[in-house]
Amino acid sequence: MSESTPLDYQSPEPSPSEPAGPPKGALGTIFLIVFMDLLGFGIIIPLLPFYVKTPQDHPFKVTLLFSLYSICQFIGAPILGALSDRIGRRPVLAFSQFGSVIGYLLLGIATQFHWRHPGTMIALVYVSRIIDGFSGGNISTAQAYISDVTTRENRAKGMGLIGAAFGIGFSVGPFLGGVLGAVHVSIPAYFAAAFSAVAAILSLIKLKESRVHKPTEAEAWLHPSRFLPVLRRPVLVQLLAISFFLMAAFVMMESTVGLFLNGNRFFYWGERQVGWYFAFIGVIIAIVQGGLIGKLTKRFGDWPLSIVGPLLVATGMIGYFGVEHWPTAFAPALGLLLLTGALNATGRSIQGPTSSSLISKFSDPRDQGVVFGLYHGLSSLARVIGPIIAGATYPLMRHTGQFITAGVIAFAMGIWTLVLRQPAPHEPEPSAIRESAIESA
Repeated sequence: MSESTPLDYQSPEPSPSEPAGPPKGALGTIFLIVFMDLLGFGIIIPLLPFYVKTPQDHPFKVTLLFSLYSICQFIGAPILGALSDRIGRRPVLAFSQFGSVIGYLLLGIATQFHWRHPGTMIALVYVSRIIDGFSGGNISTAQAYISDVTTRENRAKGMGLIGAAFGIGFSVGPFLGGVLGAVHVSIPAYFAAAFSAVAAILSLIKLKESRVHKPTEAEAWLHPSRFLPVLRRPVLVQLLAISFFLMAAFVMMESTVGLFLNGNRFFYWGERQVGWYFAFIGVIIAIVQGGLIGKLTKRFGDWPLSIVGPLLVATGMIGYFGVEHWPTAFAPALGLLLLTGALNATGRSIQGPTSSSLISKFSDPRDQGVVFGLYHGLSSLARVIGPIIAGATYPLMRHTGQFITAGVIAFAMGIWTLVLRQPAPHEPEPSAIRESAIESA
């Protein structure tokens, strides 16, 4: 792909009043809101395989819990993103979090009691995931909020805050889920409901609205032809496609690693140990996205990190194959397992915010809500497809088929990103940046 901007690409019109900086305390409040929301979500993730009796014999029942949530999120996220363009970011964030409260409460009730009919519990668990899924598209709204209040130069750092909140939530959340779930599997659901309630209250009383409402953006979802200007931007379409396939690869690991660790010949881990492993991954995500992503993007730029990230993920996915086929003892296998988790977490952490930043730079500033609604809608669709593929390939190669498949996809996306690389509109060529740096030196 040429380093120059394609002739058929129409540069986004500059925002009529791009903010000089975010309102005081806005990013901190968004961080707390997303952190509390993801903390509740992180509590549940390591426990999902243990909601199913004999999960090793029914991997599809486990992965369906992921897919069901995600297909509802796929429907809900674009609607919430477009709705936030019309009525504002703050009320949409609050509404979605109150929906999560209801979903988690139902999950707690479903897993707390012994039901006369054996299918009642799993049916209620599925319903709870449907409710939480419909209201779980708030990350797209949070990203649109950050796009509203940041400049092009500091947008990747702002997006990194969401990643840091995600990482910390995935560090503390699974740990709490594992510890509390070992006492009783219903307790983490009630804690998750409490965390989501706090996030909803923070949205209502602490968050300042970020923009003047523009109903024309929300109308894109009622009139599909409004998507055509977005879909006619080749680079943006390809960036969205790359993010879609990478999310499918990520979730193949996410939806089956609990099953894998529970059935591995070295580990046979239960709720507590799986929670600790997710906590370890979350710590890596928090360190990279919370402390390093701003420095890395400033030094290397968005494109190089978007290329390296998938390649690290591919290496990490292949590592799970090595863990299962390790010929010797527990300790070396554990070391390889931790290295594999760290590679996955690091690759995902540097790819996510830089990809979001590139999507923002290649889209029209007036359509941020619609673009990120589409972005997260596709991510949710990937979270539907990924677990289905993972469930189908899980029995292969001693329960590592899903990791090999995810590694191949991640490697291909890294190569695609390398080929696609080009300057964003109004962004200087890399050679121009180097010459300017030499002159200033």
